[in-house]
Amino acid sequence: MRNLAYLCGTAADAPAITELVSKAFATYSDWAPPEWRLPDLDDEMREALEQWLDEPVTWSRVALDGGEPVGYVSLLPARTAEEPRSFIPGLGHLWHLFVLREWWGTGLAAHLLNEATEEARRRDYSAIRLWTPRDNARARAFYAREGWTPSGAEQFAEHLELDLVELRRMLVP
Repeated sequence: MRNLAYLCGTAADAPAITELVSKAFATYSDWAPPEWRLPDLDDEMREALEQWLDEPVTWSRVALDGGEPVGYVSLLPARTAEEPRSFIPGLGHLWHLFVLREWWGTGLAAHLLNEATEEARRRDYSAIRLWTPRDNARARAFYAREGWTPSGAEQFAEHLELDLVELRRMLVP
């Protein structure tokens, strides 16, 4: 892996991170059904990033190659799905983990995931969860290698028009 710089993502980084996430979402056409089309999420994603990246509960890392983002991970406390949404004690939520295609297989995703896992331990979470597309075999295999297991929960992500599965990783023996 080349020498990369890492920084904490802030709201000011939202446009660059949005571009990275959009490029990552574009790779979903590799495995998504032929009729699937990536919805235009740029404005929605940028607004969410601007809101959450400066929240004290959000932790993130952006990997830079020559000043350009090539990978990004974020972690925050898990919240209930029901309104009013409240934090779930002891459970972290891996909100995002994206690496540009040209960085696949370099170890960057595992490095970013490890950093997020270590932050979850520092926060005394007993487990972390994430949602990933059900049909993204590459992502699911990666998470399985990294110690994540399916929880059995599934949901339909309207913004992506894809089925998601929840994966969890326990942090305490």
